[in-house]
Amino acid sequence: MENTNITKSVISTTKAILLMALLPFFLVGCGYGFRGSESALPPDVERVFIPVVTNESTEAGIDLLVTEALRDEFDRYGTLTVVDKRSDADAVLTATIKSITRERGATTSNTDTALQLFTVMTLEAELRKRSGALLWKNDRMRVSKVFGAQGGVVVTSSADFAAGNIGSSDVSNLSDREVSRGQELQALEDLSEQVAEQIYSGAVLPEF
Repeated sequence: MENTNITKSVISTTKAILLMALLPFFLVGCGYGFRGSESALPPDVERVFIPVVTNESTEAGIDLLVTEALRDEFDRYGTLTVVDKRSDADAVLTATIKSITRERGATTSNTDTALQLFTVMTLEAELRKRSGALLWKNDRMRVSKVFGAQGGVVVTSSADFAAGNIGSSDVSNLSDREVSRGQELQALEDLSEQVAEQIYSGAVLPEF
């Protein structure tokens, strides 16, 4: 009986090992993939240069946020190597922030005061070989993020709030203007990350 139990244990362990080994092939065969692990780019494109994003909006500093987010996104998966010099790159990714606007969301019924605002970013981006050949382009990108414009409507238990720079105990001590600006700065960081993800997915990842 003891030998039988040992045999069953060995068989179960072997099955588990085989299943883990075959799982990546099964996922790829079904159209799934590990995000960032594959590339739709030509095999000779291995290194990318990402210059500072051009900022045509009135939001100072947003170009640096988006640039950092892009470099982090491309560097995260190791599919492409982000280089510091254009001369070392096989391809160059350029992006231009066209505008950043604010749109009113929910308002109070009696004073028409905005309780929520949307920050909307529009931009364009393209990836070209260093020779100038176009690899990918999207000139109509648009991302948006909603945030609380007054302390009374900020959900301090939300994941977005927890990721920000304002503590829940600070909200009651800040003016609505201070709360709104703090929330908006966090929204701009979130938008930068959204943009970076969209550009990486569009420019690098294969379509399934």
